[in-house]
Amino acid sequence: MNPVESYRCILTQLVEHELKQMENSSRWDGTLNHEAVYLLHQIAIQNQLTQLNLAYCRWLAYSKAHTLYAMDYRFLHSLLKMVEEQWKITQQTSSKECFTTKEEVTLAASFDAFVKYCIGLLRKQRDVFPPQKKNVVRLEWLLKCLQHLQALDIYEKLCPSQTDIHSQIINGIHEGTIEWFYRIRAFTEPGTSTDGEMVSAIAAMTNTLNLDLVRSYKYTGKLYQAMLQIDYFSIAYKNFDKLLGEEVIELMTGVNKSLKSQTIDTTEISTSLFELYLALKDLLGFKQYLNKSDAEALVLADYHKYFKKAVQNWLALAYNKAIQRIEKAVELDKVEQVDAMVKHSTSAVDVACCFGQIGEFYSKLDWPDIEGSYVFVMKITDDICRAALFYANIIHKDLISKGYYDDEGQFDVTDQLCIAINNIEQVRRSLAVLPKSLNWDKLFTLVAMKQGEQSSEQCKASLKEMLASADDDMVNIILKVAGRVGDKMRPDVKKFIFQFAYAPVKQSLDDAITPLMQYLDKNLITLSEGLLQINFQRILETLWQVVLDEMREQVIGEHEQHNQNHHNGHSLGTHTIQVLKSTITDYTKKKIGALPTMKKGLEFFVRLHSALEILLEFFNADGKGLSMEDLMIEDYKILLSCLVTNKSTTEEIITSYYSRRAQEQMSRSDNSYGELDVVCYYNPMDSKLIVEVNKAKNLRALDCNGVSDPFVMIELCPRHMFNLDPQRTKVIKKTLNPVFNQSFEFNIREEQCKKRGASVVFSVMDHDMMFSNDLEGEAMISLETIPGINLHGASQQHSLKLVKPVLTAEDQTMFTILSNRHGDKKASDFVKKRYHAIDQAKEV
Repeated sequence: MNPVESYRCILTQLVEHELKQMENSSRWDGTLNHEAVYLLHQIAIQNQLTQLNLAYCRWLAYSKAHTLYAMDYRFLHSLLKMVEEQWKITQQTSSKECFTTKEEVTLAASFDAFVKYCIGLLRKQRDVFPPQKKNVVRLEWLLKCLQHLQALDIYEKLCPSQTDIHSQIINGIHEGTIEWFYRIRAFTEPGTSTDGEMVSAIAAMTNTLNLDLVRSYKYTGKLYQAMLQIDYFSIAYKNFDKLLGEEVIELMTGVNKSLKSQTIDTTEISTSLFELYLALKDLLGFKQYLNKSDAEALVLADYHKYFKKAVQNWLALAYNKAIQRIEKAVELDKVEQVDAMVKHSTSAVDVACCFGQIGEFYSKLDWPDIEGSYVFVMKITDDICRAALFYANIIHKDLISKGYYDDEGQFDVTDQLCIAINNIEQVRRSLAVLPKSLNWDKLFTLVAMKQGEQSSEQCKASLKEMLASADDDMVNIILKVAGRVGDKMRPDVKKFIFQFAYAPVKQSLDDAITPLMQYLDKNLITLSEGLLQINFQRILETLWQVVLDEMREQVIGEHEQHNQNHHNGHSLGTHTIQVLKSTITDYTKKKIGALPTMKKGLEFFVRLHSALEILLEFFNADGKGLSMEDLMIEDYKILLSCLVTNKSTTEEIITSYYSRRAQEQMSRSDNSYGELDVVCYYNPMDSKLIVEVNKAKNLRALDCNGVSDPFVMIELCPRHMFNLDPQRTKVIKKTLNPVFNQSFEFNIREEQCKKRGASVVFSVMDHDMMFSNDLEGEAMISLETIPGINLHGASQQHSLKLVKPVLTAEDQTMFTILSNRHGDKKASDFVKKRYHAIDQAKEV
């Protein structure tokens, strides 16, 4: 044995001895004890060993020990560098060969063994180099050793036939990934082959793969990329995708057949399927780190398609479970155990929570297919809406079963009533978060991008309509319950309103209305304490309507028969017909007797008007109750108008009528009945009103020959202001565009013209020889606006648009009030005249 081989053998034994004494050799830098160092030094001197000989021996000894014990790759890397340096120095300074043939063979074998061993470690790197900082550092230096070895001239010379180390590393990563996959598959494989257990096993394996991909991307992949330009992450990911994809497709094909044939318990397998879906979704989330071509070629790119049937089953199961949960929640609900400060009970919280969980499920699902997303969002929205309405109906039926709608017994506002309404409202509010929890906006955006804005708008409209319909249905149930509160309180409200309406004249209104106010206050305090604010508002609106109805009945009750038998059967508005058909209920007749037949004087309506103002303030409660906008509804305005009219004098009523008509004339735009051109001005020097009737145009034909015989009546109104006879133009035969060019004078004072309601009324008539004249249309001018009275009056020429008088609800109320002022000639003459005008304005 030559000196070099002897030195190598001794060094190898010393290294192995040193390593055996160590508990952790991974950080050993190769330093031997003093005795060993001294011995080796003496042998080297005695045998005149060169630095190349020493570097050769050290590499062989330590690289061999490396296969038996973990070592610090930084030290091995330094040994490689030493071999390279000494080999180059020797080549430059000596003409002899650096190594003998045997040494070259031995060194080449050691290089080959080192590479194969390191590649083997890389195949098992998930176990050998778990993702901790110290292990990442060891892996880094191992790769540096291989990288440096590949770059050595001596390696290229001694190992020319070996595959380049870079390719061996890539092959090692491939093989190691596949080996690890099958090892994990074997580890997670279930004991039985049921669909449920197989799905759970694949889900567990997928989660393990996901964890490995996280580590690969954060640690290993970056190291390989930075040092060797090897895309470790893509290699691992594509292998996982191929191997796992085959497993998933085979498994889900069988599961879908079972789901379709209903030969599998969907309840049992649903959770496992969802876990697998989420695991695969996480796995596909990593494809963003692949290049575009690799990402598009993945086996699992459309993994979600294999879960479409499963999702449908999940949603059906979720709806059924929600219904069961709602029934159980209502069954276990204990109203009396709810704390006084709580506005709703446990069932409402449980139902809202259930809906939230369904929304959370879909959020996690994050279905990637747009068409499928729309179908599923529609399904979930519909299911939750139906479940919410189911809950509202159960709560409502529970109230019915406990006698809430019974007519017998005393009505009291109870906690049960308040909690029931609040529960429905709380669940209704949970619907409002669906657009956010189901991410409607994202869906609309994706549909718009793929199918266009029109499709997106249709999608939006369908979902909003579904949600609005459910919301309306639940509000209607709440309003039905709230309406019953009004129905229950109506008899007492009727009694108290009757009492203050017909209280003795000597009794003040404050004293007379106090019983009603106390009754309302008592019940509203209880309601305000037990109800959510929005439900309290609904009750207030209901009670306000009851108060308006009962006050209106006191006002119009006396005139009911007259209104139903109105002159010549003129048609009325729908609301007026309902008002005129209102009758005093049998309850009132039994409890407080029939209404008195005495005539209602102005004092009666003044009292009711004041009472209405008091009640308006009561229900507003300084802004804490109903808003003024909510209080001043159409029924309030009609009642107020009726009271104001009733407490007014005949002259005030008639004046208001003409004032309103004059304002309507100024804003009229419809000229379907033709126009009348007139000039009207006042001459203060002579105290004369000058009216010039020039022409009419586009009149309607009222005669059978297709034309008319028009003339114009000019009258100053109201008659109580101007005791003057009307004047008229000549008759123009057979024309629809008559030219009159006539002037008329009226002797009146300037102050008369300035009064409210003072007007010139023009009636365009069709002259009839055999029968009464027909009315083509009316028009009027307020005298306050004409030149001579108003310094800023409009131009003298007026083109007045004609209108035919019709009986409005407001006019009907006014005429009814005046008709019942028996003995008042001004009132009866005015009503008779207006009804006559309506008769004359019949259509031909």
